Amino acid sequence: MATEEQFINAIRELHDTNKVITFAELIAQVWGGKVVEVYIGDTYEDLKMEDSTQKSPAVVIGKVITAYAECLVMNCAYIDQQTKKLQFGNIICLNERGIRTITEVDESGILRDTFLNTRDNRIIKGLLNGQ
Repeated sequence: MATEEQFINAIRELHDTNKVITFAELIAQVWGGKVVEVYIGDTYEDLKMEDSTQKSPAVVIGKVITAYAECLVMNCAYIDQQTKKLQFGNIICLNERGIRTITEVDESGILRDTFLNTRDNRIIKGLLNGQ
């Protein structure tokens, strides 16, 4: 699991050396070799029911392989259409500008868990302040 300190140290090192890297390269530096969930800001499917529509967010899940400039390269999970089984092996190149939110897949929850109600802001502030 990537920690706050890993991000702070990576960014501090960049400042100290005056090195400039892209967002994709920072992701690869901190999360290289780890499985991440990337929300690209769209919906890939709308499930329409009689009274409502449920939107499925466009999310890719895969292992961060590397990055070059604005291109993040990932080995993504997919459903094999013949076997109907989930597997890895779909190599994608994702433009960093398409990334809305990204998180490591670990025990800290998924992106959907992160989108909270604004009424929860005092509770969240209390948690961050150790209350």
